[in-house]
Amino acid sequence: MPEINIPKYYDNLASDYDTRLVNPQLDYMRTVEDSVLSDNLKNLHGTILDVGCGTGKQTLDLAGQGFDVIGLDISSEMIRIAKKKAEDAGLSIPFVIASADALPFKEGCMSMLISMFCAYSHIPEYDQAFREMHRVLADGGKAIFTIVNRWNLNWWLRHTLVGNRDWVRHALKNRDFVIDGLWTYYFSRKEFKRKMRGAGFQKARVGSVMIFLYPHLQRIEADASLYLRVSGRIENVVRWIFPFNGLGYYLLAICTK
Repeated sequence: MPEINIPKYYDNLASDYDTRLVNPQLDYMRTVEDSVLSDNLKNLHGTILDVGCGTGKQTLDLAGQGFDVIGLDISSEMIRIAKKKAEDAGLSIPFVIASADALPFKEGCMSMLISMFCAYSHIPEYDQAFREMHRVLADGGKAIFTIVNRWNLNWWLRHTLVGNRDWVRHALKNRDFVIDGLWTYYFSRKEFKRKMRGAGFQKARVGSVMIFLYPHLQRIEADASLYLRVSGRIENVVRWIFPFNGLGYYLLAICTK
């Protein structure tokens, strides 16, 4: 594995993080995440841990709804910005600088753990991180998070059709990439469910996000907006159904301890 410095990467990204990753496709992804999270927040009591909270959007949203939430990120600069947002909003939220593979909390103290936008795909010690996820959750607690999918339909079609042979060859032999200095591990649905069982989770429901969409297009032409709307509606129907639940750019997991 090449030398990586994930805290430094996110420290450098923090200043324009809220405006850099904005496009209609990612807006759709966040809508899906919010909807699934909302469905699982009903009758929740206890503390929510937001792992990889970044500049705090999800953390602040939950605190604003009256939930007891803690924001955690490996980047001190991300946490600094999140704290400033909370202060400006008049919200009292604990924020912690730590890595997901060494959570500084006692066993069974969290009712829910969330991690949106694939933080767990950027943790080299991901098996340990999954064990830590399980450890801090109370019995019956849920972890809701997204990870990057190895077998996403859109990526393979795109790179195969345009002839990116080096990328395709690497993807066939490896499960990790380093792009712009960020290390990323690509999980298959089958591998991921096996790892969740190994970490101790009793149930792991896995679906897909962005089955027919590509997340990293900064612009989408006006005549493509209809495609975005239609594909989103189809995806909302088939998200949890095999084989579509293993074909999205991202995998969306709901794991129960």
